[in-house]
Amino acid sequence: MLVVKRKRPIFSNSSRKEISVLSTLGRMVVLLGLTFIFLVLVRFYPPATRLMQHVVGTSVWQRLYGLFHVETALGREQLILVGIVLSCFCLALLIQILGLWFLRQFRR
Repeated sequence: MLVVKRKRPIFSNSSRKEISVLSTLGRMVVLLGLTFIFLVLVRFYPPATRLMQHVVGTSVWQRLYGLFHVETALGREQLILVGIVLSCFCLALLIQILGLWFLRQFRR
């Protein structure tokens, strides 16, 4: 009979530090703030607005209208708005993750 022994559990709670509720709320506020800043940039910064208009004019984006069965102008505007918000959120999340990683590296 073969017995496999593990040196440490796969999901070890002792190796990870607990994150406080205050820290989690702070991260959430930073994430929402970054998302809001990016949304304002898309709305009021002309190069970002032109980039968004370029993306919406691509054939890939036009295929999304067919995929989601969007046929009205209102539906197109709503899909564009959802795409802008999701893009800004993903960019803000990426920046936050990189910022936390750099902060962890700087503390070492």
